[in-house]
Amino acid sequence: MNGLWTAEFGSSTGVFGGGVAVFEGGKIRGGDATHYYLGDYTIDGDRLKATLRVIPYIEGARSVFNTVGRNLTLDIEGTLEAADRVIAQGRPRELPSLSFGVKLTRRG
Repeated sequence: MNGLWTAEFGSSTGVFGGGVAVFEGGKIRGGDATHYYLGDYTIDGDRLKATLRVIPYIEGARSVFNTVGRNLTLDIEGTLEAADRVIAQGRPRELPSLSFGVKLTRRG
């Protein structure tokens, strides 16, 4: 998993987005146009588990969950489909009725 990955994601609210993340040594660092990401991950075989904090850095920024100015903690589980592709799903702890999906692609 170590490396630079792009993320394409969408939520059950119908909002889509994209960003970048660096996975290295069990840590995740990244962001998009309005939020930054900090988290941890583990790999067990072809299974990925991650906890990701999503924090807005632009006032009034809306997340893919339609929240504004709110930090979220995402629990994510997925499968390494290939050495350069992960498909995962998850939920924000603060809004457990919502869900999202993400496709990660290794870029470097």
